[in-house]
Amino acid sequence: MKKIMFVCLWLLLFNGVSANPGGGVQAKPETFRENKGAPVSAAVSLRLPLAISKRGMATARSVRITNTLTLPELDISEIASLQQTAGEKALRVGVGRALPASISQPIDLATWQWTAVSGGKVAQFTLNSAGALRVRAQVQLGKFPAGVELRFYSPTDTTHVFGPYTEANSLFWSPTLEGESLGLELFLPDGVEAAQVELAIPQLSHLVVDPANNTLKSSIFKEEYASCQQDMACASPAWQETGKSVARYVFTDTDGLSYLCSGTVLADSDPYTQIPYFFTAAHCINNQQAASSMDMFWLYANATCGGTDSSFVQTTGGAQLLMAKPALDTVLVRLNNNPPTGVTLSGWTTTPLVANQSVIGIHHALGQPKKYAMGNFDSYVRLDASDGGYMVTPDANGDFSQVVWHTGITAPGSSGSGVWVEQDGVHYLNGALLGGASECSSMGSPDEYSRFERTWPFVSTWLDAQGTPPTLHLQGGTKSISALVDGVIIARYLQGIRGDALLEGVTTQALDTTVLENQLAAVQVVMDVDEDGKTDTSKDAALLIRYLLGLRNTSLVQGMDLSTSKRNTSSAIATYLESILNATP
Repeated sequence: MKKIMFVCLWLLLFNGVSANPGGGVQAKPETFRENKGAPVSAAVSLRLPLAISKRGMATARSVRITNTLTLPELDISEIASLQQTAGEKALRVGVGRALPASISQPIDLATWQWTAVSGGKVAQFTLNSAGALRVRAQVQLGKFPAGVELRFYSPTDTTHVFGPYTEANSLFWSPTLEGESLGLELFLPDGVEAAQVELAIPQLSHLVVDPANNTLKSSIFKEEYASCQQDMACASPAWQETGKSVARYVFTDTDGLSYLCSGTVLADSDPYTQIPYFFTAAHCINNQQAASSMDMFWLYANATCGGTDSSFVQTTGGAQLLMAKPALDTVLVRLNNNPPTGVTLSGWTTTPLVANQSVIGIHHALGQPKKYAMGNFDSYVRLDASDGGYMVTPDANGDFSQVVWHTGITAPGSSGSGVWVEQDGVHYLNGALLGGASECSSMGSPDEYSRFERTWPFVSTWLDAQGTPPTLHLQGGTKSISALVDGVIIARYLQGIRGDALLEGVTTQALDTTVLENQLAAVQVVMDVDEDGKTDTSKDAALLIRYLLGLRNTSLVQGMDLSTSKRNTSSAIATYLESILNATP
């Protein structure tokens, strides 16, 4: 018998879900591109700057912070709540801790120590949970007049500041912050008094695994899964590129328990947009509150095979829950903030697996830098809820597939991660990890994955959307596209030029630069002319201008380095440019 975390979800298995293979629909992977048209967000900083002492303690430069609450180290019962159960692939990483009524109920903010700053006053409050490797707080905002701002920060690294949060009547989890301390800064503008603001902090989640650096509390977790893990940096370059679609995320449930799972950001069928749709398991995320608490850790992988030179990019902001099908153990969310540039949007397929087909899984076992496992599809199975877990029955029409690994395994923290197949050199996701029994000491024990073709009817609304190609007719539909006008404007935009400088010396036509920049932001999605994952002036804009000037064949690409380009012949580039130039204005 195998166990998973959210037992109640599996009661829905008895209702069943009808099969619909989807006719072999698929989407190819894409490289996520930076939106150069998006406004650059200013770095978030505190209203009352802090200085870090030699002992690593943060203090306000103008006043000592006295608003502090410290919780002791976890007790035996709290530690026990973090224990994994057999077959569970979602990694429990944090326990919820109730806070005293003085802050779990609306706080008497008049008792806080306030400091005058430009435009108002500020108070800072520090929550400490002894022994935590990472912390986050649940916050309830009630009355929150216009201009009031809440920020979260790390008292030991004040470059990590998040916010401002301003939404009245909201309940949410803060971002996770490294260390055992979490700082809150509350700003009141002139004319607003503390008594007019309602703020409560009902819970704190004390994390014993730091997803930023893979630190484990050894007294709580055993690493029996570690000896046969395969480092993603040792895989082929093509599979490493696919691995850039996989992210770890931490989420916190209503009871304050925090979990670490894996998931995959997907491409959709619309070649003109890149929307961050994220695919994972329903036994990880199954409600909006959990989705809203998702903290993402991207590109967390070692740079060299066998090395310890990993890095990551953290994004916060949570996600919107689009679809949750517990009976299929699948979830699709739309991230509220984009992933970093360079992430891969994974391809996917609704074509069913066939006997003994080669597959590969990519995941964050134990929250570690990215791992992979290689194996074969074994059989389709049906799952039935039983005694807090599920029973597996072979069934050719079952909603889940079993995979047996011959290289590597999955482990707690791998839940929700994808399994891929390769077809004509292209990698396609085919499902997400539910759970299983694979261990280093039991390599022949299978893992269970969802079937993407069964999920397809419930996600096609988003993933199969078709958009309208942007037009390069920047001067209006009645004028021909010109190398020395439209081409130069696009080149300038890709260089980062904005405003009136886009038009200087190019045209005397009166164009609204705000409208023009919106057009250019849309055009950017088709401007990777050589398909090397980047949009730039030296190649992409230059190829467009040459084509508009009438250059063809060798003259079109002469002097261009297309060694890293997928569209690397003059014929392929000319065909592509013709297609985007003929887009209806």
